[in-house]
Amino acid sequence: MSTTRREQNLALLGALASGAVIAVALVLLLLSRANPEGSARLRGTAIDLVAPVWSVVRVPFDLVGTGLGYVGDYIGAASRNRDLEKLTAEQARALQTQAAIKSENQQLRSLLKVVTPERKVIASARIAGASSGGVVRSAVVSAGSDSGVTVGQPVRVAAGLVGRTVEVGSSATRVLLLTDANSRIPVTIVRTGQSALVVGASRALVEVRERVGAETPLVAGDRLVTSGDGGVFPPGIPVAVVVNGGQEPPLARPFVNPAGLGMVLIESAYLPVPATVPVDANTVAVPREAGGGRAKPSIITSTPRATASALPPPPPPPVTAPVVTATPAAPALKFHPKAMNVPLAAPVLSPTDNGRLSAPADAPAAPPQ
Repeated sequence: MSTTRREQNLALLGALASGAVIAVALVLLLLSRANPEGSARLRGTAIDLVAPVWSVVRVPFDLVGTGLGYVGDYIGAASRNRDLEKLTAEQARALQTQAAIKSENQQLRSLLKVVTPERKVIASARIAGASSGGVVRSAVVSAGSDSGVTVGQPVRVAAGLVGRTVEVGSSATRVLLLTDANSRIPVTIVRTGQSALVVGASRALVEVRERVGAETPLVAGDRLVTSGDGGVFPPGIPVAVVVNGGQEPPLARPFVNPAGLGMVLIESAYLPVPATVPVDANTVAVPREAGGGRAKPSIITSTPRATASALPPPPPPPVTAPVVTATPAAPALKFHPKAMNVPLAAPVLSPTDNGRLSAPADAPAAPPQ
């Protein structure tokens, strides 16, 4: 009986408390509607009264949470320490290998007398705005031709490549971002050594196309850096990291997000195309086409052709004395009358034989000795 009465009393107290809370809430609601300023002062007073009480109440809970965190950190410290020691040893070996390779590379460059183009910073500028439309993705920087900026110069930051200059004004320049659909960046895949092109797709990710080299599939995490092909971008600038190598073409995320950039560096082209001066075709020897026709103008400088009036006179032909060959005289015929029992004709004196005796034409020849 006592238990039942106690339960009834508790239920009655709960109902009274609930009714009181609802009544207070209704009063506060009506007060806030009727007098907003008075209601705001009342809420401020209630917060001032509750805040100290709440701060005292949550002290033990905060202490318990902090203690549990310390215990968890202490338990996991040993495993994390082993992982960090292993990572430190691997990085130390990698640094030693890199230092040895760098030293060997410098020695080989010195022996081979390799000439490396100089990288020159043209200007440091602030990005005034960047567009991320569905077709064109470009940015405007606050440096132009007055600062030495020209078309076709790379734009970068410390984290990686931003793009290249395409339109230059006197004090501002438009930069084609590498995510634009018209952007083509020659890159090298660090892990495999393959050459490829990073092609913009007018979205946050870029595509990796036209890979050259061993057919090695890309994996997530492969780093892409500029290769230096084309002479615009210096080699070794970080471009993007592969996020999905299983599909074709693979997708990569650029290291640089133009939306959050402040200052950028504009560098000179790595290997700029040398300036060409057209030369008059009349002063340069140019081969004609197979079917004849006018010679094509050439841009290769050459020494003008020497004309006929400017050539020195040819040397006179050498004079040689005529060679006179003497014809040997015919030997005189010897007759041996006793060698053959043949009657011989009498010799006839001919005036054409210079006084020599000659035999008649029908006489037989003399026998040999």
